[in-house]
Amino acid sequence: MNTTVLTAVRAFTLVALGLAIAAMGIYVADADDAPGAAAMGLVLLIAGVVLGVQALRNRLPTWAARTAVAIGAVAALFAATLTHAVGVAAPLFPGASDVPSVVNAAPSPEHAAAVARARALARAAIVEQNLPGVSVAVGVGGAVAWAEGFGWRDVSTGAPMTPATRFNIGTAASAVAAPAATLGLTDTGADAPAAWSPEAIGEEGEDFPPLAMLRHLVWQPLGLMPSDYPLAGDRATFYVPRTGTGPRQGRRLMAMRDLACCAGGQAFASTPSDLVRIALAAGPDTLDGQLAGGTVMSLVTDRGIVVAVASNIAHAGTSTLARGIAEAFAGL
Repeated sequence: MNTTVLTAVRAFTLVALGLAIAAMGIYVADADDAPGAAAMGLVLLIAGVVLGVQALRNRLPTWAARTAVAIGAVAALFAATLTHAVGVAAPLFPGASDVPSVVNAAPSPEHAAAVARARALARAAIVEQNLPGVSVAVGVGGAVAWAEGFGWRDVSTGAPMTPATRFNIGTAASAVAAPAATLGLTDTGADAPAAWSPEAIGEEGEDFPPLAMLRHLVWQPLGLMPSDYPLAGDRATFYVPRTGTGPRQGRRLMAMRDLACCAGGQAFASTPSDLVRIALAAGPDTLDGQLAGGTVMSLVTDRGIVVAVASNIAHAGTSTLARGIAEAFAGL
């Protein structure tokens, strides 16, 4: 085989390999919302560009090859950013029937019809707002009649939302801390913010991005460092909308300073079931918890029915959902 043919085969092979690696970079950045996925896609895209230029380097002036690499790197950065943005804004669940749920126990026959209506409302709210997850509890006749978690408490790992999942309830803490202490509720109380944000997002303790990328893409997959998520203690991973106030536009991890909103810089958490028990024992009748500028939980009492709804993303429509579930149990 002569030199000309070998050169052509080599050029074709490098171009094909470059295109394959670039395609894989786009796929990784688009398909995975885990931290560092876009960075991995960027690296693969740049590798594809470099290989493509390598194939043509013998036919291009040096200045042209360097220009191509520079333009390719910018294009790769744009593509990785774009595909990541599309990935996080994509619907988490294709339809209401695709939203998973975990329930402690089957509801009693007298509440079965109301629970069916409430489940449909919860699943519809998750799909409509593109929420990671929601947890619901309903109190009837002085006791918790139904509790169920919908969706994921952590998006990157797919850890399920359960009735035992604990949520940071933000500004609602001041109204429930005292009665929770007297009732001895073990799932309600204050934690150090670091337990809710192991990466210290938004704080001085946050790793430099290249170090965070190495941790997520190399050390943790190899088992050399413990995984950050899902959070220990059945805590929900908290998110804020990527832009504006609409979860439909995607999400990003909440900064630590948004979690530490309570006395002494602690993060106060509870479960919807505990919130219902608090309301049944000592009120309040209506309560909304604000975090990072948006609602994350709501408590509603209507005609003797107590409903608590919590989500792990700010600006969730928990109040509307809580009132809808109360109406479902009231038979309206």
